[in-house]
Amino acid sequence: MKPLLSFAVPLFFLISTVLTSPSAAAQVPATSAEIVVTASALPDEVDETPASATVITRQQIEAREVLDIAEVLREVPGLSIARTGSPGKATSIFIRGGSSKQALVLWNGVEMNNPFFSGYNLGQLSAAGVEKVEIVRGPFSALYGSEAVSGVVNVLTTPSSSFAALDVEGGEHGLFNASAAGAFTARNFSVHGGVEQRTDDGFAPNDDFDSTSVHAGGTLQLREGLSLGLLARHNGYELGIPRVPNSTSDAFIPSPNRREEGSESQLVVPIRFDTTRFATELRLSETRRSEDFVDPEGPFGPETSETDARSRAARAFARATTAFGTITLGAEYERAVVDHTSNFNQLDERDRDNRSFFLEDRLSLQAGGGSIEIAAGLRHDHFDTFGSELSPRVAAAFVRGGHKFRAGYGEAFRAPAIGELYSPFFGNPALDPEQSRSIEAGYEHFGANGSVAVTLFRSDYDNLIAFGPSFAFENVDNATARGVELATSRRYDALTFALSYTFLDSEDEATGEELPRRPQHSGSLAIGYDFAPFSAHLVVAHQGQRLDVTDLAPFGFVTNDAHTTADLAVHYHRGALAPYVKIENVTDENYEEVFGYPSAPRRVIAGVRWSMR
Repeated sequence: MKPLLSFAVPLFFLISTVLTSPSAAAQVPATSAEIVVTASALPDEVDETPASATVITRQQIEAREVLDIAEVLREVPGLSIARTGSPGKATSIFIRGGSSKQALVLWNGVEMNNPFFSGYNLGQLSAAGVEKVEIVRGPFSALYGSEAVSGVVNVLTTPSSSFAALDVEGGEHGLFNASAAGAFTARNFSVHGGVEQRTDDGFAPNDDFDSTSVHAGGTLQLREGLSLGLLARHNGYELGIPRVPNSTSDAFIPSPNRREEGSESQLVVPIRFDTTRFATELRLSETRRSEDFVDPEGPFGPETSETDARSRAARAFARATTAFGTITLGAEYERAVVDHTSNFNQLDERDRDNRSFFLEDRLSLQAGGGSIEIAAGLRHDHFDTFGSELSPRVAAAFVRGGHKFRAGYGEAFRAPAIGELYSPFFGNPALDPEQSRSIEAGYEHFGANGSVAVTLFRSDYDNLIAFGPSFAFENVDNATARGVELATSRRYDALTFALSYTFLDSEDEATGEELPRRPQHSGSLAIGYDFAPFSAHLVVAHQGQRLDVTDLAPFGFVTNDAHTTADLAVHYHRGALAPYVKIENVTDENYEEVFGYPSAPRRVIAGVRWSMR
């Protein structure tokens, strides 16, 4: 690690110095104006929160013309994305060396991870109507409980002002996408919503993907300080799986009738009361998902599976401003139920219950011409499946004149998923939770024209759940991950830059190998240029060589080659209209994010957006 850092860190600071030099920069709104609601129990400004936080705005999503959330996450330091083929296919996220099951995904603060086998498939999560995405890296079980081990991704859809927008685009290989979104805000109420329809033939026989996404919400001010809200989302999809290992597992063969379809719905009812010094909220939520799979010509005969999962949760908190900081005390109850039927096993109404209490103190002290920002939290979870877990977290930052020095420590856990506990033949009801201990230290500088951030981190993972000698799930593995995240952004008049780089040194202590699908080197470069009435945005993303697993015999580890891709979007702005052209994978890179599953080649897309804000 030392030889690499001796080269990478000075090079990064050289580039950052050039990008943040005030001599050629225009005055634009400060980066620090962004508010992040995910890093603490109360809203924080990015330049003050003692956490590693990244905010992706609606403007950034539109400039890139991405259709799903996974694409915008590729530019976030510390994150890597693995998709099993073309758009729409199963997509996993890895944060700071943690597994895809140890990253928590939220929709407007509501958990989306699947209780059947943990983790969340980002493949069908549309970017349509998304106002912003917040990413916090590090352990956050002290606030969110299970699965917030390596970080949290929170997708937010509530706008702050009225608007209307339409977007239609088409491209090669049968791509057609149409979306509409809008919002209206008044003194005592607000409403918003959006809808998207997408069809895509893919790049091979039976590689198609169709989806429909709808979301809506509203808030009604019942009286001064008291509000009632409603948020709802539904997504339905159908896709083909174009290849599968043959019956001898020595080659991939076409699978013309291997199909999957499913849906996902969320319903959230927040009731909130606010005064100057005191706030309370009760949030009721329900998440339902279904996944149906069929292949009448599977390698071992006809295959089918049906999975239905539902989660209901109630979360309440009370917050008060005191002489010792802003203190938040809360409680949460969640119940998850899974039904699963396939050729090989069956789960009938298996459930998992969790009750939790949490406390956080957010304190700001004036000192040394700046401020000391402290966030300290503790959460107690009790699961009916294994018992209790205590999760502490403390983070502090010194902020002065646009500079922020921060450090943090936290412990986190992942509860055994229902499938790991109860799957016939492989389940183990005696599983303990996975656990982690993490520490980080970093520096950030926020200016009127850009930002610079450097973070060092280390995480130790214990009791990891894997197949053990008994050919069932067991707590048999430990791992470590350490590394550095570097990020900088800058604006020069009409020209913008954003650069990120991550070095990750991970080790599976059972094998001595690096952790699979977590590249040692990864990064991105985004360049935007506004030459009115045109604008252009280029994103170059790199994933280094990494260990992977193969679906072919003898089913061991393999090396997946490094790859670099580039996407280019060009807009023509004409009042409320903005026709655009996008080229995905400009260089037609031949690569596989998941070994054995080819990623999408080059594609040209043309579209037009109309918006009034």
